[in-house]
Amino acid sequence: METDTGIEKLIVEKSLLPWWAAGLILGLIQVLAVGLVKPLGVSTQFVVVDSKIIHAVDSEYAQNHPLISKEKYQKFGYGWWLDVGLVAGALIAAVSIRRFKIQKTTVWWRASYGSSAGKRLLAGFAGGFLILLGARFAHGCTSGQFASGWAQLSLSVVPFTIAMFGFGMLTAYFVYPKVPEIAGKGV
Repeated sequence: METDTGIEKLIVEKSLLPWWAAGLILGLIQVLAVGLVKPLGVSTQFVVVDSKIIHAVDSEYAQNHPLISKEKYQKFGYGWWLDVGLVAGALIAAVSIRRFKIQKTTVWWRASYGSSAGKRLLAGFAGGFLILLGARFAHGCTSGQFASGWAQLSLSVVPFTIAMFGFGMLTAYFVYPKVPEIAGKGV
């Protein structure tokens, strides 16, 4: 959308839940998970999938490997179903509120990557790969450290949270230099 000054205006839809309500729901689910089984985490299941593939291709190598030979990387646990549930739940939610459509986001499209679907897919894949690689180097993902750490009242989560949000805001500033206008229905 063009303005009187000729500068493009970014508009995004307002979310259905306010940030604090979504955060409260996530926090309660995390506390429930800690109490019933163990903290939520999603990145380990990708190592389990890799382990299964490597075991099928070269079982001797997999049995002697210092990481994937461990029992926790041999079977799908509740985390696998959590990953499946995250994707299925997002799809069900999007379809049920009639907001499901394959589209390019306003912010991404108009920021610095242009309208090329290939560039966006490549950048998204590369970013996802780097995030997952970093999560495995750190023996856990940022969302697991953040959500699980707060649910368990861990002291290490305080500086981690400050660093995570600080660098997240800095990255957003450089990647998406324009601030979108919030429009549409919602809270």
